[in-house]
Amino acid sequence: MLEHNITLTDCCEEDLGKAFISLAAVLNKELAIYQELKDFIIGEKKILIKPSLEVLSESNARKENIILKVRMLEATRMNILKKIARNLELKIDEINLAAMASYAAIEQRQEIEESRKKIVLISGEIRTLNESNKVLVGPSLANMKWSLDFISSLMAQVPVYLESGKIKSFQGNGKFLRVEG
Repeated sequence: MLEHNITLTDCCEEDLGKAFISLAAVLNKELAIYQELKDFIIGEKKILIKPSLEVLSESNARKENIILKVRMLEATRMNILKKIARNLELKIDEINLAAMASYAAIEQRQEIEESRKKIVLISGEIRTLNESNKVLVGPSLANMKWSLDFISSLMAQVPVYLESGKIKSFQGNGKFLRVEG
């Protein structure tokens, strides 16, 4: 395993330099996509307050597209980190962004560390926003489930009469909800 202070050959240094430049560029793209996701989730709250099927479908498609972009960039980042680890003869299963940044030139190290900090920060903000939106969605989903359970129980092919001719009692599990306004 190489130490931080061992000088690499010019060829390897050039490859590593390019890899760290690519890593910094991918992190900046990731940061931009995470910011796009954060902005989208902020706007999603308005959609969840007054939902319509068409708007929800569009919203979900857009969100899935953003998440796909994030996953693609994460895969690209991991491939670059693996390449750097191989060049530095490090174990691939032990790599992480902070450790890898320590092998980069000062400018790239600072850029990588700054991007990493911003990504961690924005990820926390996204998590908080999602939890907030989850509060809006939870009761709606519960009401829908109760309604579907009730309708299913009404449509179940349960015999109405017993063999004796008496009406069979029914233990319904639906809830009635009345809203005025």
